Amino acid sequence: MLGIASHWRGRPPADPPPYWASVRDANGIVGCACRTPPYHVVLTRMPPAAIALLAEDVGAAYTSVSGVGGPTAVAEAFAGAWITRNGGRSRTKMRMRLHELTRVSLAGPLAPGVLRKVAEAELPLAGDWMDEFAREVGVPRWEPDWARHLVDRGQLFFWVDGGSPRTMAACARETRSGFAINAVYTPPQHRRRGYATAAVATLSDNLLKVGRRFCCLYTDLANTTSNSIYAKIGYRPIRDDVELAFEP
Repeated sequence: MLGIASHWRGRPPADPPPYWASVRDANGIVGCACRTPPYHVVLTRMPPAAIALLAEDVGAAYTSVSGVGGPTAVAEAFAGAWITRNGGRSRTKMRMRLHELTRVSLAGPLAPGVLRKVAEAELPLAGDWMDEFAREVGVPRWEPDWARHLVDRGQLFFWVDGGSPRTMAACARETRSGFAINAVYTPPQHRRRGYATAAVATLSDNLLKVGRRFCCLYTDLANTTSNSIYAKIGYRPIRDDVELAFEP
């Protein structure tokens, strides 16, 4: 959530506006929530008593929301509170696992090639790969200028072998302590050659070497291949999350 907030900092006013909230008790903050329309509500972990309060507050800010994501028990409880208040139903879009890495521990040599930043002239290819990534993962299409945004910030990379890009990976949601790795995509004709493993391992290691304390990423629990790849690099499970869609 800090990474999302950092991305939105300095943006011009939006309509409808983004939503940022914290819930406090006598000892301080116990939970946070945000929404950047048209995307769903995002939650941190929080005690059960905070969930109904947030559902009421989000309902006062928006007449409808597309869904909710966060730690599984918290997101499911929020969905129940939202449906009680507003009607409708929820369906599970994706079950995910959050992983953290503090040291790359990949055994054995990397696939041939080198990691480098995506160049301006390669934006059309990167944009196509972004669309393919979104389609395969089953998430809403990325913002039209998302590839350009990442390239302008120096956060989109290709793993290049034999002079040609083989895999794409990005680092996003930057905070003082870490980066999230996302948009990892390899075209079908280049898969099962270790390119994605090499790209993510090298990018993660580079980020740690410049002073970040950790890297993190999400995997789809249904995708056993990606879960095993990242475990080999050194990513360790932190928690399970769920993304729920709201329907009439």
